[in-house]
Formats: sequence, C-alpha cells, structure tokens
Amino acid sequence: MDVKRTNKGLATPVSLSFLLFSFTILTVTTYYFVMSSVDTKANKVSFTAAKNAMLSLESSIKSIAWSPGSSAVQHFKDYYGTFETEPDARRLLLNLTFGSSNYVVFNSSLGRLKYEMPPADVNQVGWFLRGDKRVIINQSFAGMAQMYIENGEDSQELRLSYRPLAVSYEDSQDGSTVNIVRIYLINLNSSENLWFKGSFRVKARCVNVTVETRNYNFSGEVSFVIVRASVDGDEGTVYLPLSSSGNFTLVKVEVLVCNIRLEEVD
Repeated sequence: MDVKRTNKGLATPVSLSFLLFSFTILTVTTYYFVMSSVDTKANKVSFTAAKNAMLSLESSIKSIAWSPGSSAVQHFKDYYGTFETEPDARRLLLNLTFGSSNYVVFNSSLGRLKYEMPPADVNQVGWFLRGDKRVIINQSFAGMAQMYIENGEDSQELRLSYRPLAVSYEDSQDGSTVNIVRIYLINLNSSENLWFKGSFRVKARCVNVTVETRNYNFSGEVSFVIVRASVDGDEGTVYLPLSSSGNFTLVKVEVLVCNIRLEEVD
C-alpha cells in the first residue's frame, strides 16, 4: 500500500511538469510565429514606402526637367534599404539611318538611380512602376522615365533611369521643306556619387539644357529616318517620317539634353 501511494504521489508533479513544458513550447512557438508575422508585415510596409518615395523623387525630377536653375528636395525616411546614384551607368548609343547613310549622334552615359529595397516576402522583379521596357519611344505620352524592379546582389532593387524620346515634324525655310528630327534626353550623369542609408534628403537640380544641331542634305527622296538606341545590350528602334522637296531632302537633327544633378542636402 505504501508503494502504490508513493507512485501515485509522483504522477501528479510529473504530469504538471509535462503540461508546463508543453505550454512553454506552445507559448514560445506562438510568440515567434506572431513576431515573424509582424516582421513580415513591417517589411512589406517598408517595401511599399520605399517605392512611393522613389516615385515621388521621379515626379520631382519630372517637374524640374527642362527648367534650368529649378530644383526640388525629396525626403527619404528609414525604409531599411540603401539609396545610390550611378552617374556612369546606362551608356547610350544613338544612331540615325537615312537610306544607306548612318550617323552616330550620341554616345555617352545617362546615369541611373537605385534603391536597394528592404527584405520582404514580395517578388516584384520585372515590374515597371513608370514606363515600360522599350529602350526608345516616339510618343511623349509613353513617358521618358523607366522605373522598374530588378534583382540586385542581396535583394530586389528599384532602378530609375531615362530613355530617349525621338520625334519629327516639318518646317519651312526659304520656300523649302525642312525636316526637324528632335531627340530629347534626360541626363543624370552629372550627379554626385551618393550612398545613403536610413533617413536622408536629396536634391534634384536642373543644371542646364544643351542643344547639338546637325544639318543634312540628301539627294533624292528620303521618306523616313531610323533611330536606333542601344543601352547596356538592350536595343530599340523607331521610324520617323520625312518629307522631300523635289530632288532633295533637308534634315535638321537636334539633340536636346536636360542635365539633372542629384546632390546631398546638408
């Protein structure tokens, strides 16, 4: 009888210990699950906030473009990512073809901005927030900005750069029809080399607008010009219509470059 009582007496604390251990494991697991869910939600919020800040920066650049001397300041909070300028990135080669004649009218880097996004369980690689994948456009409504998400070394990166816009129209000079081929470029390569983490402010300033003009006189009729753009291995082509005056075709090519400088704000 004494032995049975002893065994019965031990069963109660052992059961309590097992229940307490099980409850502790359940509590710890629940805690880590909840905290993981909170962290995931916070990361997604930071991811979205970083996108919105970069969209605001692009809107600021758009608002000052083509207005020398104007500037705008964009404030970034701590979105747990890093901002960087790449002045030497995105080398653009522009080539014009009139019949059998070819001319290079631009060969330089346009620069790029990027924000290394905070880690988040969000896969948006390949998404365009502004513009699309076309290297060159001939409709102003398409927008010159290209803002898209790409894979970086450690996380997804939001990248912002600008592509050329090419248009053509007719003008009359001394009784002859002159074709104006105009190419618009927004250039970021005069930006400071910036690298920010945490909260910071950056200024976008329109330094100037430069114009390079070239005149061509082709014998015979040339009905269109092919504008080819090549950037980092990606290529694009647009065809612009031309008009001829009798036995010759006059073309005036204008390359307008808006130089935007990104600077640190003290």
